[in-house]
Amino acid sequence: MATVLSHSHNMTSLSQLPRPANNDEALPHFSADHKIIAWLFRATQKPVKYGSMAYDAALTPAQRFLAERASAPNDDWQTVASLCGHGQEDFASLDLDLPLTAAEIDHFRRNHRGADNLVGRDFLRAKSDLPSPLGELYGLYRHRARVDTEAALFVAQATTSTRLACVMADLLAIGAFAQGHECIAHMMSTYAVPVAFDTSDLIDHANREAQRRLALPIDHPSHLLKLSPDEVHVLATNIVEKHVLSGSDFLEKASLLAEARQDVNRLPTNKQFVTAIREHDLPRNLAWVARLCVAYGRIFGPWLVHTPELSGVVNRPVDNQIPRN
Repeated sequence: MATVLSHSHNMTSLSQLPRPANNDEALPHFSADHKIIAWLFRATQKPVKYGSMAYDAALTPAQRFLAERASAPNDDWQTVASLCGHGQEDFASLDLDLPLTAAEIDHFRRNHRGADNLVGRDFLRAKSDLPSPLGELYGLYRHRARVDTEAALFVAQATTSTRLACVMADLLAIGAFAQGHECIAHMMSTYAVPVAFDTSDLIDHANREAQRRLALPIDHPSHLLKLSPDEVHVLATNIVEKHVLSGSDFLEKASLLAEARQDVNRLPTNKQFVTAIREHDLPRNLAWVARLCVAYGRIFGPWLVHTPELSGVVNRPVDNQIPRN
């Protein structure tokens, strides 16, 4: 009987694990018996506790509705924290505003065609010759790369702005490091699971392509506003195939991020990234490390002020608007 209760408790705990904020609706259908899949089930919003269970049960529907409305800003912060690994307290310590609302993040992650997500991800996983679970992790990265690149193009087409996608890219890059302690082990090495969601480089390429096409004359057939959903899908696929990380580069990145993050666990949050750079746990000659530095410079610039080797990325401007004709 005790064994049954223990098993039931473990399964309940797995089912309640949150999932990343840029997850799509297809992923929750996968099994939760693997570290990678369990990490994917982390919820974008944690339940708000109004008090004891007895107090919560005593609330009328009207009172509960008012309490939930009052907690909306917390939902925004929780969604951002699940995306980048830094919560409201980190932003508040620097007197920084909310970078994106939960509604904006949800708008981004839903702007893709989801019809072939399951088939596409299964194909990418089978196509890889990496051993499990590394093959699944790399397949997830390829899947997210295609989804997020397509989302960046659709959002740019809908809003004529790259601001949302640009900030999303920064938060995803930061999350790959800040949440790098979530890792799996294989052959005496550790690999950061959140690296599969760092599609910042692909989103950057999509933003530049969107800017180029929106700068064309409005009657040009290649203008972004002239593209059909099928054409946007093909454009996103081409960007991913051209710029996606190879399997070996992806695993190198996942390994470096896991080791760098674990090495600075002893330090306060505001010193972790700077220390990883100073101790050369993250080599700055790698393109994705430079992109990570830019992301931290844009979002948490004050943390980098007294770091001479990162002075070039502090207060780096963000391209908010796309040129219009």
